[in-house]
Amino acid sequence: QDTKGPPPPRHAHFSRKIIPTLVCFQPGSIHHFGGVTATLLNFLRGMIYGLIALSFLFFLDHCNIIHMESAHVLRSSVLKSLSIIEDDSKGLSSLEASSGLKFIAVDQYVFWMYELDDAPKKIQIVEEELEQLKKNQMAMEEESVPLAEEFAKLMANPLVKLDHFCDECSWHRGTSCASRVEYLMNTYRDSKVKAQVALMESTPSCNRQNGETSV
Repeated sequence: QDTKGPPPPRHAHFSRKIIPTLVCFQPGSIHHFGGVTATLLNFLRGMIYGLIALSFLFFLDHCNIIHMESAHVLRSSVLKSLSIIEDDSKGLSSLEASSGLKFIAVDQYVFWMYELDDAPKKIQIVEEELEQLKKNQMAMEEESVPLAEEFAKLMANPLVKLDHFCDECSWHRGTSCASRVEYLMNTYRDSKVKAQVALMESTPSCNRQNGETSV
């Protein structure tokens, strides 16, 4: 008597042969897969690690620590694709509002970055120039002190009598003595003191005597 039952269906045979090959566990641990499943998991891990490494390299390139030409090409391509909608101000505005970002051209971004990098150097140069100007001003003030004292002595000298010069007095036909001094300085390149002394010698009306004013 034949005790064998009917043959198993084909799908049962497929399940017994193929599924253990696709999903099988390595001996000793239920967390370690083998077969095709292990290959897929390893591929997925490799993709994740690769994206993390690529993102880190892009970050280093953005910080100018390394230079990756592919990163520059990728950024240029993205910005170029975004520049297509630059003519559509409403579309660009809505995109900026929804993303919370401000889109600018690559050339403008590079220019601003260079300006920011050079800003500390330019500020230092301006500060050094300002400090030098302050030193020059202090030196000129120190030099002007003895000159002011010498000028005061010269004004009080009885031989020169510059304190007797009358600015508002009339030199000739309504022209003041001060205007005549300015004319001599501009025409003959005389100093102010020389012009005043010459005018006092040639024109008595420009010479104030005893506090009196000649008109």
